Amino acid sequence: MVLKLSIYPQPDQPVTVVETSNELERQVGNIREAVQHNTRDALQTVRSGVDRVVNVEHRVENRFDKLVAKDESLTPNGLYVGVATLASIVFTRYRSFPIRWLAPPAVLALSFKYFLPHTFDNTAEYYESLEQKHFPQFSEKRQSVWDMVKQHYYTGVSHMERAGEQAKGAFSSGIQNMEQSTGLKIGSVLPVGTVPESAPKLADKSKLI
Repeated sequence: MVLKLSIYPQPDQPVTVVETSNELERQVGNIREAVQHNTRDALQTVRSGVDRVVNVEHRVENRFDKLVAKDESLTPNGLYVGVATLASIVFTRYRSFPIRWLAPPAVLALSFKYFLPHTFDNTAEYYESLEQKHFPQFSEKRQSVWDMVKQHYYTGVSHMERAGEQAKGAFSSGIQNMEQSTGLKIGSVLPVGTVPESAPKLADKSKLI
């Protein structure tokens, strides 16, 4: 069978381009994609870490502003606290083990309470809130021990004040009896407040008698 040629021009056949690549190009492409993926993950990790650090800084700054009392200045008073603590470390470095380890924290707490009383109270309240939140059992035991210590302290102070008043009363009555028996105004040569006001009057009466 013989094919006759057409008198009309035939349309161009579509040209299909088949991309061929060798093994080296494929490996380079895979490496480039892996590097881009790892770089993107590393950048995201760095950004998230920076955001966390910034958030922590903001929280610390806000907490610090809340702890520091508005009517107290850290410029001189905080320096005094640091100097007192360092001095306690220097002076107790050759002492025995308990003194060497207990004196600096005690001096720090006492100087902090003395120079920055309101800031010390705010810090103590914040510590108690953290302790109750994370260690409730320890907080209860510590609070019970602290209440017992305060009770004994106030009881001892009350007994000392009562004993002082009794001693002062006994001394005053002894002065009064001596003035009544001798007629001398001994209370006039004693400091003010040592002898009650009734002592000179009793002395005057005994002198008149």
